[in-house]
Amino acid sequence: MLVHGLLFFPATRFAASQITDLFDFVWPTAAALWNLRWQVSGFLKEAPDSTAKQLNDRFVFGSGIYGTNLKKSCINTSWESQKHNLATVTLTNALSIYEHWADELLASLGKGSNQGKLFQRDAGSSGQPGLVETIQRLCAPESSILKPAYYPVFTSSPKYSWKQIHNLIACYRYFKELRNAQMHNGGIVDNRAEAAYLNFAVAAKKEDLGMRGELMHDPAVAGAKVHLHIRGVVGFCDILLRMMVTVDAELSRSHKAEAILEKAFKDADLRSTLSPKPIAKRMQVLGCCRRAKLPKPAVTQGIEKFLVDRRLVSR
Repeated sequence: MLVHGLLFFPATRFAASQITDLFDFVWPTAAALWNLRWQVSGFLKEAPDSTAKQLNDRFVFGSGIYGTNLKKSCINTSWESQKHNLATVTLTNALSIYEHWADELLASLGKGSNQGKLFQRDAGSSGQPGLVETIQRLCAPESSILKPAYYPVFTSSPKYSWKQIHNLIACYRYFKELRNAQMHNGGIVDNRAEAAYLNFAVAAKKEDLGMRGELMHDPAVAGAKVHLHIRGVVGFCDILLRMMVTVDAELSRSHKAEAILEKAFKDADLRSTLSPKPIAKRMQVLGCCRRAKLPKPAVTQGIEKFLVDRRLVSR
């Protein structure tokens, strides 16, 4: 889903790995559940009087899983209901990853703890800052080192989606309010979820979201049951990744991000002495970037100066 090398902040790299792992877990789990359903169904057609213990001995023995009710899960529960439940679990975990990432990223730039809500909304009518405004404030001033060296690199990621960012935030609010209704309103759509849907509906086409295919989702009507599609939730995981990649790229030009750059080089324990020869020196700077787990910069002069000025290498 993502080229992790085109990320700057450690918090984003970690969260992107978590989202990718979650994505990679969902489809095999759904496929395994589907196969278990028809195997249990077939077994019961041949042996309809089988006990719960016999079913468990046949399908679960040796797994370390206990307390299963395969007949209830595979026969009495519909496939649509199970897909909805799997989508709910996936959505809850994906949103938790994003929210923790937002807190960690903003904390790394000096915003304090528990400020991640700034990356979960657009600007409010009362002048409350949202994601875009927070980025603008954090990027004043910009870094004269990072902007020419790395901003063009990180914005070249295929996941970078600044043009669609307001639509992606609207998508985020829709899924977030559905999750909230599922967890805190008995699975019934409330007025907040309906409002989030109406705001998202005007920008929900694939062209609006920068997607190849349509994002599967249902209208949210107050009083109706929340209904989630596993395909839609997996598509939303990609929306979250794109939001993280985009924010990561934009904040890579902040002057505050120079502290992150310095720490990356310090953790790499460079111990280098730069050559006086230009070509050799450039290769050494690129080597320092690799050891710091950073991609190749667009230009090296600023990075070279940064390394020397911060006494991370010697001449």
